Amino acid sequence: MNEISLVISLFYVVFIYLAASEEMEFYLCGNCTETSNSTDVSVTCDGELDTKSPISVNVTTLIYRKSRNNCVLRDLCDCVLRDLCFKKLEKLRIIKLSSNKLRSIPRGCFSNFSSLENLSISNNDQLGFDNLYNACFGLNKTRIKHLYASNINQVKITYPFPLNISLLLTNTSLETLHLAYNEIRMPESGAIFYLPQTLQNVSIRGNRFEPTPLFFEMGNLKSLHQLDISFQCTTRQFRSRLRRRVDFVPDSDTSNHTIDEFCNMEKSPEANVLMTLPSSLRILIATGMVSGTNCIPRLSTGTGSMLEYIDISRDGYHKWIGPINVNQSNQIKVLNLSHNQCQDINRGFFDNLVNLSSLDISFNSLGPFFKRNESKYVFQGLKSLKNLKMSYNWISQVPEDLLIQNNLLEKLDISNNGLESWNISIKHLKKLKFINCAVNKLETLPKAIRDNLDELSLSRDIILDFHHNKILCSCDNLEFINWLFTSRVSVHLSEADQCTGYNGNITNAHEYLKKECGKNRDKEWLYPVQLICILFILSVLVVVGYKKRWAIIYRWYLFRLRRKGYTPVGGSEDGYKYDAFLSFADEDRAFVDKVVEQMEKDSNVQFKLCIHYRDFTPGKYISKNIVKAVHSSRKTIVFMSRAYLKSHWCNYELRMAVTEESHMDRKAIIMIVLEEIPKAELSLEVLQYFQKNSYIAKPNNEQEMKLFWRTLKGVVAND
Repeated sequence: MNEISLVISLFYVVFIYLAASEEMEFYLCGNCTETSNSTDVSVTCDGELDTKSPISVNVTTLIYRKSRNNCVLRDLCDCVLRDLCFKKLEKLRIIKLSSNKLRSIPRGCFSNFSSLENLSISNNDQLGFDNLYNACFGLNKTRIKHLYASNINQVKITYPFPLNISLLLTNTSLETLHLAYNEIRMPESGAIFYLPQTLQNVSIRGNRFEPTPLFFEMGNLKSLHQLDISFQCTTRQFRSRLRRRVDFVPDSDTSNHTIDEFCNMEKSPEANVLMTLPSSLRILIATGMVSGTNCIPRLSTGTGSMLEYIDISRDGYHKWIGPINVNQSNQIKVLNLSHNQCQDINRGFFDNLVNLSSLDISFNSLGPFFKRNESKYVFQGLKSLKNLKMSYNWISQVPEDLLIQNNLLEKLDISNNGLESWNISIKHLKKLKFINCAVNKLETLPKAIRDNLDELSLSRDIILDFHHNKILCSCDNLEFINWLFTSRVSVHLSEADQCTGYNGNITNAHEYLKKECGKNRDKEWLYPVQLICILFILSVLVVVGYKKRWAIIYRWYLFRLRRKGYTPVGGSEDGYKYDAFLSFADEDRAFVDKVVEQMEKDSNVQFKLCIHYRDFTPGKYISKNIVKAVHSSRKTIVFMSRAYLKSHWCNYELRMAVTEESHMDRKAIIMIVLEEIPKAELSLEVLQYFQKNSYIAKPNNEQEMKLFWRTLKGVVAND
């Protein structure tokens, strides 16, 4: 009997032990590993269908990863959820089932996990909102705070977010809700309104939300701190598609409105968006939006707004109209406007942001804007600005007073532009710590800027990033190059930085210039002497050239004519093609025509005359025709008058005739004075000619006319 009792007792002990063991653990599909410490038990499983692992009921964190062996995940997920759901795991706080190709979740699957705080089912794109409803069912019985359900709805396109899910979450303590990349076009009525008031962080990025009145229910979330509405009207994150540019077209006719006018119109969908947000919101991320206007209109924050951080980068806002109006408790400290292809900023756009400490306008197209003088006012309202990023803007120059009102500036990034010279004043920037002007076209820095940086370096560490610029390596720039290597300022250069004017890097160029420029200093006194001698010689050449300019011009044209085979002298019996070239102003043509008729139709002696409107070669330069006419005529008859003195080409003909006399050593000019001209109106050359030579006066009566013809013909006929 004693033996039987002993066996029964042993059997009972074993039974009790096995029962207790069953209560202490359960089995889960997959190959699981467990790690623990004094407070937490963490289990990580992979997807092995043919394996089941014992899991402690005290597990606090469960992480499931997809199969390494590429098994049938649908069967695996059914297995996992069958083993996991409805277990009474009172200490389980974190469940991560992301990226496991889940297709279904039993309703109320997680409702028994009373300590559950963090649930992630993201990147199971075939779940859909029906299964999100199942997952949320019963979460009001848990301590849920963080729910991640991004990229779970690729079942239906432009699906509305269901109200019934919000109603399940209303009485929870949810703080974080991520519903990104779910093809949501709009919420059902009340779907946002009934979300829990405890929500602090919401992400709906990558959906297809439009600014409808239902979306403005977001203002009901009184505890919301961070909102991410980026990349609306785009596909989900994992489809590598380029962002589209969509121009907003209002319902009403805007054919009579400019872009600026529309940006200021109350119908602009962006105009009132800040006012609809809850006053508790501190961080707004709205990057990569593609709908709406192509400019930033006037914006205003709501009463009591606590907004500190705004990111509206990558939105295609090519013009910033503004201004951004804020309430008296303005808290906006960070503004990101990068990657917008912006080309213009209205004056006053930033003026109300007096507490802004960080501004990023990099990756725009503001180079032409900063060339304009009015751009110097763009930052004048930013009294608290500490960090300014202006890189990648195609900037070649900026106004000197651009930062004149930003006395608290600590960091300035103007790198990766086309900046050719530095002219930004920094003497008032007593808080400055860092300047990044790398990857520009700077050859040097002005001494005033170097002195300002040296002064600042006495009280704090100053960093200057100057790599990949076009540093000029010459003796004239040696002072700057020395400063780069000896200053207390920490100057960042690249080993690959090349020097303009030297075949090698900046370090080698520095050593070379120190030697070569030292040799040149011993001969510095020669340079001014050489310069003076050169200037004296050039002055003499200029004076001589000026005095002989008409002879030079005449000989040059004559030389070119001869190069082309023209040889008038000796080309006829007496060596000249014409008896006379007539030089006159068009205003005197009536009298000249009488001279032509008399001389060419004389029965006794017929003269061959050269007249510009008749005998000049069409298509040739006038100057060439004049030189040729003067040189190929025995005489040049000048009809002097006030009109003649005013004519550029008449004066040119006279100068060429004078040069011909000097060059050929013969009397070639016959001067006929058509009217009395005071000496004060005569040019110096004409006055000198009158003083040295005789002339023929225009006849006043018939008797004088006969004498005039006889005299003129005689002078022309006799060389």
